[in-house]
Amino acid sequence: MQTIVHARYSLNNGAFAQDLSVCVDGEYIVDAGAYSDLTSRYPEAERVGGDDYILVPAFTNAHDHGRAVGTLALGIPDDFLELWLSDLARMPGIPPYLASLHSGLQLLQSGVTAVAHSHNPVSWTDLASEIPQAIRGYADAGVRVAMHPPIVDQNLLVYAERERFLDFLPAYIRARLPESDMIAPDADEYFAILDDLYDNFHDSARHRAHIQVSPAGGQWCSDPLIIRACQWAQERGTRVQMHMLETRYQSIYARKTWGKNFIGRLDDIGALGDWLTLAHMVWVEDDEIELLAERGAGVAHNISSNLRLRSGFAPIAEMVAAGVPVGIGLDGHTLDDDQDFLREMRLVWTIANRSGMASPDLSADALWNMGGAVAAAISFGADAPLGRLEAGGLADLVLLDWASAKGKWSPADYPPAALLPEFLLRRIKRDHVRHVMRGGEWLICDGEHVNVDIEDVEREIWERLEFEGEEAPSQLGSYLRRFYRHWDDAESPSE
Repeated sequence: MQTIVHARYSLNNGAFAQDLSVCVDGEYIVDAGAYSDLTSRYPEAERVGGDDYILVPAFTNAHDHGRAVGTLALGIPDDFLELWLSDLARMPGIPPYLASLHSGLQLLQSGVTAVAHSHNPVSWTDLASEIPQAIRGYADAGVRVAMHPPIVDQNLLVYAERERFLDFLPAYIRARLPESDMIAPDADEYFAILDDLYDNFHDSARHRAHIQVSPAGGQWCSDPLIIRACQWAQERGTRVQMHMLETRYQSIYARKTWGKNFIGRLDDIGALGDWLTLAHMVWVEDDEIELLAERGAGVAHNISSNLRLRSGFAPIAEMVAAGVPVGIGLDGHTLDDDQDFLREMRLVWTIANRSGMASPDLSADALWNMGGAVAAAISFGADAPLGRLEAGGLADLVLLDWASAKGKWSPADYPPAALLPEFLLRRIKRDHVRHVMRGGEWLICDGEHVNVDIEDVEREIWERLEFEGEEAPSQLGSYLRRFYRHWDDAESPSE
């Protein structure tokens, strides 16, 4: 059955229109235009919506880890990234299917129907079996996934100068460390796993799942591995996503290792192009921004995570002004541990517009696109028909509760349409997400999933958590902090 979805206001290309409705047939939008025109052309179509709603394209979460439960709730307090990572190994494991199912349900309730998932293996030896479970979890929730199985091949303990770090560790801590910190599959095994996943799950027609490649971070991956990853993706018409320049010490690593910045190094080895998305990019430099824009590489911005892990403030307004495609990601680490995508958009917008009259502006229109069409393009590719209210697009739609978001105090004709992008960014949150459609199917109605009870999933997660007693912290944190403090003034590698 065809369905006409209409609302008081509709969002497209970052701007709100007062008379834009869509007609959905199957998984796609088949027509878009004035409500009266659509009802005339499709008189038998079901009609959903009304003046109490705002219609927007569903959002894409451009970078996440699908943890289901916040790391703080599982005993890992926030800290500098390098210190925080050293403790993640002691988190209790959550079965990948349940983790992605719960994460997908949370995202849907926030108006998100697509996610770029950077997988954190429960066990590296089970990577090949974990990825299909995670894909199935998102599928059962009803969320599209760009799946990134990770690969690393260097520098997991510290970014460089491993022997110097070991030298000032107490003997009892050093004795507990493995001789090698390499825990991932070797490259040949990894790409064999990736080939199998691509053959069995990659869906370039309906875009339910994409298999992409993820050299996990520039400091953790050798040049040959990064080059091979980019070649693998380009040969198959898929994408690469990497963590990049999340902290000051990753930027210092590049200078210590090559005498130049990270993005310049990626360009030198042919690893910078429009197939690439870089997550975080907090410590990017001005000339790197120009190079990103020139090469068409995307950036997934994760403001909450960057704040919680004390990484810094990415120059988002400058990137957008330069033409870098920037999308918004939650990183599974939002300020309130609630995966509220709309609050994240508000936080991004607020912090990106910095003090000083010379600072560039990030407009509300641009921000809506960063959560929609741009995030979809850097996650699933520019050809994926996501993030727009137009004929031929996949019918991923959200109806927001306009009456509740507006409040009762303002006049009936307030605000004017030109102010709507800003007005809504200041007010809207996940509680205002009433109905969500993914591929022509309503999955969230009146704020609740129509097929899955999220509370049942939560109960099963807590029953299945693999706690193994009160495992002590790694005790590496204080020594890592001393080690990287030395880097603040370092100018050259010591080995």
